[in-house]
Amino acid sequence: MATAEARGAKDYCGPDDGSGNGASGAPGDHAFVPACSTSAPTFDKPRNLPGWREKNFSPEDDPFTYMRHSTKGKALNHDVEDIYRRWDEIIPEDKVDTFRQMVAELVEARPENERDLTKVLTKSRRKHKMIPKKSQLLHMYRTMRSAGEIEEVPGMERLLMKKSGKSSSGVLVITVVTSPYPKVGDKVQTFSCKWDCHYCPNEPGQPRSYLHDEPSVLRANQNSFDACLQFTDRAAVLAQNGHPVDKIEIIVLGGTWASYPHQYQEEFCRDLFYAANTFYEREKRGRLSIAEEQRINESAQCKIIGLTLETRPDTVNPEELLRLRKYGCTRVQIGVQHTNDAILKKINRRHYREDAARAIRLLKDTCYKIDIHLMPNLPGSSPDLDKHMFLDVLNSEDLQVDQWKIYPCEVVPWTKIKKWFDEGTFVPYGLDDLVQVLMYGKSRVHPWIRLNRVVRDIPSQYILGGVDVPNLREDVASIMRKQGNPCKCIRCREVHDNKKAVREAELVVRHYRGSGGDEYFISFENKDRSKICGFVRLRLSRNAGAGVFPELEGTALVRELHVYGVLIATENKVKKSAQHVGFGKRMMREAEKIAWRAGYRRIAVIAGVGTRNYYRKQLGYEMEGEGAFMVKQLACPLTWRELAVDRTTLKYAALGIGALGVSLAIAKYWAGVGSSGNKVASR
Repeated sequence: MATAEARGAKDYCGPDDGSGNGASGAPGDHAFVPACSTSAPTFDKPRNLPGWREKNFSPEDDPFTYMRHSTKGKALNHDVEDIYRRWDEIIPEDKVDTFRQMVAELVEARPENERDLTKVLTKSRRKHKMIPKKSQLLHMYRTMRSAGEIEEVPGMERLLMKKSGKSSSGVLVITVVTSPYPKVGDKVQTFSCKWDCHYCPNEPGQPRSYLHDEPSVLRANQNSFDACLQFTDRAAVLAQNGHPVDKIEIIVLGGTWASYPHQYQEEFCRDLFYAANTFYEREKRGRLSIAEEQRINESAQCKIIGLTLETRPDTVNPEELLRLRKYGCTRVQIGVQHTNDAILKKINRRHYREDAARAIRLLKDTCYKIDIHLMPNLPGSSPDLDKHMFLDVLNSEDLQVDQWKIYPCEVVPWTKIKKWFDEGTFVPYGLDDLVQVLMYGKSRVHPWIRLNRVVRDIPSQYILGGVDVPNLREDVASIMRKQGNPCKCIRCREVHDNKKAVREAELVVRHYRGSGGDEYFISFENKDRSKICGFVRLRLSRNAGAGVFPELEGTALVRELHVYGVLIATENKVKKSAQHVGFGKRMMREAEKIAWRAGYRRIAVIAGVGTRNYYRKQLGYEMEGEGAFMVKQLACPLTWRELAVDRTTLKYAALGIGALGVSLAIAKYWAGVGSSGNKVASR
């Protein structure tokens, strides 16, 4: 079989020497690279990582059979300077003058929409015989604006923004991946997951359940799985593309979180806060403790407003929840996969429906947001069983969660189900059946649930069996719209930049039971409920705190506050943007009213580190307890101070007072007329 030498890997340094550091150690803080390498890490280098060793892979098991994105010949990021250097060099020196002319022409034309921009750029490209990237034009536009060479054109930065949808949900999401070789001190270990689910790939050199060419995993490989480098690399690209790197939601992937050493977990999360705190600083300081980095992030220019970690239902316990709060975690993803215990047993999941229900209840009573993974088309399932799974999750009180990711099972290399597929003992059902199953679930989803994903973003070359349609979500949504039954999930109704929906938005309160508590979904939506501008999730539970966080006992729990719309940097508030018209404050006041009427005198929020000052300064909350929750003592909500703040209430109050004044004046007038008449009669 093909070895590294046979592939012509010039920088191959021999097999692992057993030290745990590759061939002869791992120099540097960020890359596990053999010391004898005199050049940048290359595509073949994973063979020198601990645990890889020189295995003779069969073609179907060799990772190189499936890789389409080689990094050979390209330098990986050794440190953040490699990333900033590319940012500095986004425009070649010999093209600077040409870009200046093109931007000057854009400013003179003052395009108002995408069509205008295309017209101007088409003419400019022909004139200068060059096809610039939007990110290059935006870089030059900002440079010239800063130097005072050109005037600001309203909307220009938005027009030059690449993939504007990335920041249209009110936050900027950055995904990072944990290492297959977690390093603690000088010790590097091979990541191992004690669970061995039969559908889960175990690609050599990658974290369990993830594949090399998946976008976030590819980026992690290019940054040696270093948390700081991954964050900086992704944030720099988003900034170059015009997105405000201001309010960041972090999603950490990489297999079951509980399988990593605790010290590695803490350092990984610490480095994320450090990377955010120092993103706009070219001269980097030393890294502090996780508590110190979080304190700095509260007022940093680049704030982490949410941190999501993924794990299994059977690893959710009090000790784990305490650790997660220490790391700054606000949302937990758990792999429920299915609600049929026979199917869970067949795929060797080693947990069952009751474990998922227990985990969901514990997470809710400790104020966490919850995202679950569901997998139709698993071995042993059928279209009918998968439809029943969706009904179970939608209608059972003990399975009510906030977000779903629907990942239809796909046969990929390095799995047990691939063997079953090859033997013919596992035959996934086809596309037509899967579309019907997905439509069945999406058409019934509650308006308080967000479908984050429908189909996992697995590159086609890895999919050996099952449905391979990357845009299946869009196809299903299109069919549903044509049938007059559009999906009502939060993601499908986000307001984005719909100004009309923002203007006509009204307060909506929905109530449902979930895991032994009362859940209130408080939102601002337009009149026909097709657009949502923001929401608050309020939980009232007698078991608040669950014995894990004493500060939550007898307290109403706000598990989430989110305002949608185009992301606006904190310092650039724009009127009529959903993010800055007061929706958040008004929904929080409604949550406080509901809690007060239910007999609660305390309310707590599981606030992201970067949002703590918002709750302090705008809403009067203070941080309390080991869980670092933002807590407020409730006073009677019907106060003159509140009336003065609530514009709607104030308007109707003013109208009422005015009407009362007019009525009194009329009554006084007629009283005077009557009195005069009596005097005349007496004469």
